[in-house]
Amino acid sequence: MPLEPNQLKVDTEQQRLFLMWDDGTQKDFSHAQLRASCPCGFCRAKRLRQQDVHYPDHVAISAIYSQGYGIQICFDDGHDKGIFPWAFLKELNG
Repeated sequence: MPLEPNQLKVDTEQQRLFLMWDDGTQKDFSHAQLRASCPCGFCRAKRLRQQDVHYPDHVAISAIYSQGYGIQICFDDGHDKGIFPWAFLKELNG
């Protein structure tokens, strides 16, 4: 079963990311939730040290780039280091 979803939609008006997989799994994330869950080394290290990851209240996705095994999500606060693997997104609570 491929890990890549068969549908990916960014709703900039509602600030949501929608994903759907062939097995029927559907995920719906707010842009802020994705920013707070960023799996990059910097954000993970802050969370491991029990420090807050700071970002604006109304953060939005500014770009998405395919990385094969997932997507790089760039946010309008300038943060662009997070590559979100498909398996990570499929398991993330949305």
